[in-house]
Amino acid sequence: MDWFKKLFFKKKSLEEVSSWLKEEQETAEKEQQQAINTGQQALPELLRTVKEAITKLEKAELRNPNIPERAKHFMQGNREQFIRLTNKFIENIFIPKDGPDISQIDLLFHQYAQNVARPATILLEFFGEEVKKLRSAMASIEEKIVDIKKTQAQKDSIKKTGDLIQKIEDIKNEKETTEKQQAEFQTQLQQLINKRDTLKKEKEEFTKRPEYAQVKDDIISSAKERQEAEQDITGLFLALSDAIKKYAHKIKNEKIAKYAENPLEALIKDYSLGILKHKEDIAKAVTSGELELKPEKTQKALEAIKQLTKEKLGAMIHRYAKAKKREADIQGDVAERPIMKEYTQYAEDIKTANTEIEQLEKTIAKLKIPTDEETKEELKRELVAFKITLVL
Repeated sequence: MDWFKKLFFKKKSLEEVSSWLKEEQETAEKEQQQAINTGQQALPELLRTVKEAITKLEKAELRNPNIPERAKHFMQGNREQFIRLTNKFIENIFIPKDGPDISQIDLLFHQYAQNVARPATILLEFFGEEVKKLRSAMASIEEKIVDIKKTQAQKDSIKKTGDLIQKIEDIKNEKETTEKQQAEFQTQLQQLINKRDTLKKEKEEFTKRPEYAQVKDDIISSAKERQEAEQDITGLFLALSDAIKKYAHKIKNEKIAKYAENPLEALIKDYSLGILKHKEDIAKAVTSGELELKPEKTQKALEAIKQLTKEKLGAMIHRYAKAKKREADIQGDVAERPIMKEYTQYAEDIKTANTEIEQLEKTIAKLKIPTDEETKEELKRELVAFKITLVL
């Protein structure tokens, strides 16, 4: 039958609900104030009725005076307790005016109900009529409070609806702000990308200039000389690698062992060419098979040992040192040339642009466009109580 019930629902847009809500808030406010006024006007008379009922209960005689004395004492104790708790309760009773008041009065009623539950049940057996009249008088006060609670509940529901509408409006504003910010960031990002692409094209054109080509050739040629000098040294000792490693292990000489690990570094740090002192011993160990080299490695090792002369090693070291110095000199000279300063500036500008692009992309990725779908669904559920269907 849900479809039938929905026939009586009013369809309203968000704007219409906002307008309707203002009227409902005013109506609810008036209804609550009226309920409060009615309660306050009636409370004195209602309290008087309760007090009369308490007096009647207090003076009521047993319908059966022949019950045991013990039962009479038991009855009297519970009557005194019930009357004392009830008097205390009505001294604190008041007409609530708002939510906090209602919470306080609810607690008062709850505590009273808990405290008098047992004595009230017992007294019903002795003074059923008087207890019922007292309960009826108390119920009249509660009825006035319930009326106010209903209007407060209505106000709370209206306020919740209003809060949801405000939340939807806040989300809308936040969404617009975020989308605007996102668009601005995207524009900035595109500008940075364009700037970087322009710099790359300019750099590409720059590298075609004859001055830059000359710098590049100088750097490459000096690096090539140094690499060739390195290769001569490492190539010579490559054939001796296994032999030197085993020989050094045998005589426990770490300095010689470094010739097998990094011959270039070992040679340029071997200022006295101490490797030559072991030349003959290495040759004997290779020839005798003491180092257990494979036949093809044995022959290559012996040929390489023959080349280990003071003159050859000295020339190798000199060539390497000269090539390395020339490379360093060229790099130092190149760094001071205007053409390279210009090239370096291009590289730094492109690097800066890439960094800015990366940071901006991360910032854009963190931007979350808020959505009000869940809030609107919650608002729809809230409006069901008012028989309104939200139309979006």
